[in-house]
Order: sequence, then C-alpha cells, then structure tokens
Amino acid sequence: MPNAPILSRTPSALIPLALLLLLLSSAMYSQSATAAAMTVVREYTYNASENDSKVSARKAALQQLQSLLIEEVGVQVQSSFSNTETLDKEEFSRTVQANYQTFASALTKTKILEEKWDGESFYLKAEIEVDPDGLSTQIATIIGGGGKNPCDAVREQVKITLQKAPSPDKNTELVAFALKAPFDNDCNDWQYNVLYSLTQSRYPAEGYREYLFVQLAQIAPHNLSEYLPGIAKYAIIKDNGITPAEWETMLASLQRLPEDRLQPLLSALSNYSDKSPDDTRSGKPSYQPQTALQLKNQLQSLIRAAGKGKVGNPALSAGELTARIIKATTYRQPAIGAELFQQYSGELPDINDVVKPMTDFYKNQLKDGSELELASSSFNLLLEKLNEQKDILNDNSAKQLYYLLTTLERNAEENQQQAALIENMLGRYPKLFAQIIKGQRINEVQKNLWFIRYNLPDSEACTPRECADRLFGDGNAMELNAYGEYLVAYGTRAAAAEDLVIRKLERVRVQASGPYRTTMKRHLITVLGNIRTQDLRAQELLIESLGDLDHKIPEEAQNALIKLGRGVQEKMMSMISTYEPLVQRRMVETLGKMQPDTDIVNFLKRVPQNDQYMRFAVEDALRDQQRAL
Repeated sequence: MPNAPILSRTPSALIPLALLLLLLSSAMYSQSATAAAMTVVREYTYNASENDSKVSARKAALQQLQSLLIEEVGVQVQSSFSNTETLDKEEFSRTVQANYQTFASALTKTKILEEKWDGESFYLKAEIEVDPDGLSTQIATIIGGGGKNPCDAVREQVKITLQKAPSPDKNTELVAFALKAPFDNDCNDWQYNVLYSLTQSRYPAEGYREYLFVQLAQIAPHNLSEYLPGIAKYAIIKDNGITPAEWETMLASLQRLPEDRLQPLLSALSNYSDKSPDDTRSGKPSYQPQTALQLKNQLQSLIRAAGKGKVGNPALSAGELTARIIKATTYRQPAIGAELFQQYSGELPDINDVVKPMTDFYKNQLKDGSELELASSSFNLLLEKLNEQKDILNDNSAKQLYYLLTTLERNAEENQQQAALIENMLGRYPKLFAQIIKGQRINEVQKNLWFIRYNLPDSEACTPRECADRLFGDGNAMELNAYGEYLVAYGTRAAAAEDLVIRKLERVRVQASGPYRTTMKRHLITVLGNIRTQDLRAQELLIESLGDLDHKIPEEAQNALIKLGRGVQEKMMSMISTYEPLVQRRMVETLGKMQPDTDIVNFLKRVPQNDQYMRFAVEDALRDQQRAL
C-alpha cells in the first residue's frame, strides 16, 4: 500500500500557505528582494515495510514530509513562469526526489510537534521553516538548465570513463573525478560505481584509499550505510587489509551509522576476509589478503566499542552486536562466530538470534569435521542455554533444531556416530526436545514415534501393552500398522506386551496375504527380535517365518533370530530336519550370520546337502563363520 500523506493547514498564528506562495513567486522576479523565512505545519503517515525499524520509519516519514512540501510549494511557484520554463508535476517530483539534499537546505528549521509509532506506521507532525530565496533560486537553477538535472553532466562524464577498458589511465581519470566531489546519493551517486570499478581493478589508484577514509568522517549518516561496506571491501582486498589507523576511522564512523544498516558492513568484513587464520597460506596470493585473525581482532574491538555505546545510532549493546556478527559470519567465517558465541553467550539478549548459525555450523562440521570440536562445544553450549530458557524458544529456532534431528536420524542407520549423537542429545535434554517435537507440524504418528523411540517425557502415545491390545481392534489398516510401528519403536520396552504380540503373529500368519498383513508381520517379528524373546512358541514362529513367500518376511525373521543368538541356535540345529527344504536352507544361512561359534561350524559340516541350493548355502555359511573365527 502506498504511503499517503496526511496534510493539515497552518494554524492562524502561522503564515498562510497562500501568502508564502505569493512571496515565493515575487522572489522569482526580483533578485534584490529578500523574503523572510516562513513557517508551515505538515503531517505525514508512513506505512512501514517489514524491514523497517522505528528509526528508519521515522527517517522516511520526515524525508517524505519535507519532499512533499517542497513539491507543493515548487509547483505553485512555477505557475508564475512561462510555460516553456516549467517542469510538469511528475517530472518536478522526480527532480525533487533525486536532489532531496539540495532542496532540503531551503528548509532551514524543522521542529517535531508530534510523533507516533505502532510497529506498522509512523505518524509525524512537524513545523517547518522555509527559506523562500533559497528554494526559488534552486528551482530557477533547474528551470534555467532546461529542466535537466544539473548533476547529469558530471554523471555522464563518469559513465563514459567507466565504460573504457581497464587501464592505469582509466583509474587516474576516475580518481580525479572522485576527489572533486563528496560521497552522497543525491548529486554524486556515481561515486559508488567508481568505488566498485576501482575495487575490481588490478591497476593502482593513487590517492584514492586515503580519500576514502577522509570521506568516512564527512559522509552523511543516511549515505554512510551505502558506502561503508564498499569502502571496507576496498581496504580488505587491497594492500593486506584494513590498517589499524583506518580501522579506528571506521569505528568512529559507526557511531553515526543507523543501527538497522549495520549488517551489510559486518557481511563485507566477513565475506571478503580470508578464511586462513594467519599469513602461512600456501599457493597463489589470495584475492582477499586480510586474514581471519585480523578479522577476529576487528570484530572483538567492535564488540568492545559497543560495550561503550559507540556502535550504531541508536547504540547497540555488546550482546546485540555479537548476535549480528554471528549471523554475518555464518557463510564464510562460522568458526569465528562460534568462538565469539562461546565468549559472549551470557550477554546475548535473545538466544534465538544465534540458533540457526550455530546449528548450521554444527551440521556442516558433521560432514567435514575439520572444526568439529569447536562446532560441538558451541552447539552443546547452545543447548545448555536453551534448556535453561525453554520458554523463550521461538518457532523458527525449534524448526532449525528439529531439522537437525531429522538429518541425524536419517543417517543413523549407516552412521553409528550420528546415532549416538542423537541418543545423547535427547537423553541430556529430554524436556527441551519434547517441547520442540511437540510444536512441529508433523502427523501424530511421526510425533509419537519420536516420543516413544527416545523415551521423551509427556508422551501422548499408547503404552506397549495398550498398543498391542489395539492390534486386535477394528481400526483401519493404517491405524493398526501405526500401533505396530509404536511397538517396534519401544525396543526392549515392548517386552511387557510379549504375549499379545505372539498371539497377533499367530493370527496374521494364517490370514490371506496382503500389504497390510505383510507390514504387520514384519513389525511383530521385529518386536520379538528386539525383546530377545525366550518364548518357545515365539521362536518357532520366527523359524517358520523363514519359509514365507514374501522375501521381506524371511529377512526380518532372519534378523530377529540373529539377535536371539545362542538362545535359539541350539533349537535350530536340533530341529532343522523337521522343517521343509526352503526353511532348512534359510536356517543354514541364518546360522552362518550369527556370532562366530565352533559348534555352528561343526554342525554345518554335518548338514546333509541334498541339492545344489543347500550345498551353496552351507558353503557360504561356513565361509562366513570361519572368516570371523
């Protein structure tokens, strides 16, 4: 929604606008006439964007209020000129916006009468004193130039120079242009393009670096946020980085920088500094000669300055600045961010600000590992802080930690180290992670599985016996299989429901095959293996399942029997002849995969090899056992 001005007429005590316009018009015709300064009152409501802070919204509201007044008065003044000498309203508005600082000099005094900020809009009422002579002169200058912006001439010359091929002469010309004009975004907005060109150039730019740091003390605050990151980049990648004296100049300028415009500077410092900690880098010279050690020292000096109220306007605290630095270093210098987090964690105003960078650093180091020790200690400190302040955990932070859990669990089957990590995290901070998982937008089955698998508090899932009892209910296939999943997730704790699991497995084995029954059989077989069942009937069911025609069932049965180990191998060796050939062969395969045992080896040597399939099975089983022995 566009920001619409709310205008008010001047109080009777102030000079009416009509009189002001009359005097302005008269001033255009008499260079010798000098009109007195006059005062008007205006109101404006600025609708803030999601990126605006109170400070930036106030600044925007004031600038728009002043610009609208200049436009309003300027249009009336032009009405006294000949048609060939005037600009249309739209063109004049653009000219005012492009030369705001020039025109604003005619507004000699601005007094704020009233202001309100509700987080979405900023209302401003101000008493503004206008210099008629100054404003009329500026308008006359514009019109005298044929309606052209007086800044365009220099801008065009710079543009032509910038289009030339790289060379020492090109740099000399650009430096000459730059040194003749201050840094601003009104008339001299081309300075940014010159800065970019000279930063990228491999040719020298004599005198330019010194000029940049002289300008830092003079650039207006609203322009400082545009140029400071570029100046920092120039100094970082040229001649071994920012010198101590230059850094002190930058620190001094930060007191004038709007606090909501600080992040681009922090990102520039981080992104253009080298990742190497010192000057022992090998290979070709780095394009970014400033080292990570230099950067770390600079960032620590920034934090110390913030502790004295000398960074940002309004000033940031050391903790507020540290949080912003940690976010800025996430991409290229995460180790520095982690070290600063460990050093200043107690001063952070909101721990949520650093959850994502610290979690990302830890997750990436699990793959790389070169700085895993630092990442692990920082992440553990983060969890400790969050555990102490569970009530302040916001949705985004909870989501980041949940994503980490899912990543670890995905890799857990193939990576025992990550399986141990997730067990350790949820074991040390069960209430924290219970809160995190409960708040996620995932289905109830997934949520219950997390609570069951890691024995988290305040679980709403059924107990092992309740889950097993519901297997005999009339629920749909999806619900019944969910109860089977829960029993598997309970691991050894499902032993409380052993008798019900055996009864259910007996039933589904004799029922017609289908996707639901196959899945249910697999769950029940897995449960019996997890609880290391010693029940003879359960062991018989597992052995009989080796003959199931669905290949997934024999695989699960084999895994379960291997878990039982010695508790079932004697039974298998003594009763192998009572089973059909297919089951016998799979029993041999299962024995071969059990813990190495000379009794198994001796038994396999005596097994009758009635066909080639049994012969192959015996050979493979013996090889597996003897290799392990």
